[in-house]
Amino acid sequence: MEQSAGLNRLVNLVDYYFTLGGMQIQFNVVSKETLLRAQEDPSKYQNLIVRVAGYSAYFVNLEKKVQQDIIERTEEKI
Repeated sequence: MEQSAGLNRLVNLVDYYFTLGGMQIQFNVVSKETLLRAQEDPSKYQNLIVRVAGYSAYFVNLEKKVQQDIIERTEEKI
């Protein structure tokens, strides 16, 4: 039930965004825990790709500040 409610909130949020004139939306589907592990041991996560403000990049190749920004965004709740 909780998962279904979360999915409905996400669908409503995306629908509302486009109703207001939004043109694009990008999602990273990766857990905070995975991103933190990638920071700790980059050699094991060389193929982890994330979206960064309109482009994709290998997470472990990003500057630490950009990595941290992405990690903080994974904590957003609907």
